[in-house]
Amino acid sequence: MSTPWAELDERAWQLYAGVHRLLLRLAGQVSDEVLTGARTMLAQGDLAYLPDTVTMAAAEHGVPLAAREVGVLRELLAAIGPGGEPAAVDQVTISDADPVPVHRFFPDSADPVRVPAGADLSAGDADDAVFDLTDQLVTDALSEHQGVVTVLRAWRSGPLRRRRVYLAEVEPGVPAWEVALEAQTELAAMGERDPQVEVYWRGEEPPPYQRAARDAAVVLWRAAT
Repeated sequence: MSTPWAELDERAWQLYAGVHRLLLRLAGQVSDEVLTGARTMLAQGDLAYLPDTVTMAAAEHGVPLAAREVGVLRELLAAIGPGGEPAAVDQVTISDADPVPVHRFFPDSADPVRVPAGADLSAGDADDAVFDLTDQLVTDALSEHQGVVTVLRAWRSGPLRRRRVYLAEVEPGVPAWEVALEAQTELAAMGERDPQVEVYWRGEEPPPYQRAARDAAVVLWRAAT
């Protein structure tokens, strides 16, 4: 059951937002399965094992965490129970440096690509091979969510095939974690395994992974101005 965002007090909002930002930084650094699972935990308010999930994945993959991020996880443990240290946190490197993306992104699944990066497909007249049913259903779900500004889609390189990465920019004050879960749920219903959905706040520069995806993406939808 998700936590009603309007009922979150200031401390709870800061914790949720802090964990959401941390998970943005982990994108592309830990497995898609771990990332999608952690985002689901956050949006559903299932927080008991979330700090351990994050620190164990960071330790396993050699992914550094910023000191402020470890602080958020410790504060989360204190808020929901007796406190203590997240599992394997002593094995995690502490660094404030932004992670360097290890993936490449493309505007299309085909090679060579059929549309350029930055193409605006929001008019709804794009070829079905470029803007398919999956794109349409995700766009429909996100565009109905109050506070969503833009919906983008890129394709990420992989060992076997490219996979979809959706991005949504939302207004400040919108529970980005709930928007991410909504799109994840829509994609999972269509058979997408460990859906990748990156949601960030307008006016707040996202980490390098999301910036690289955004730079290669196409626009699926824009809010009316």
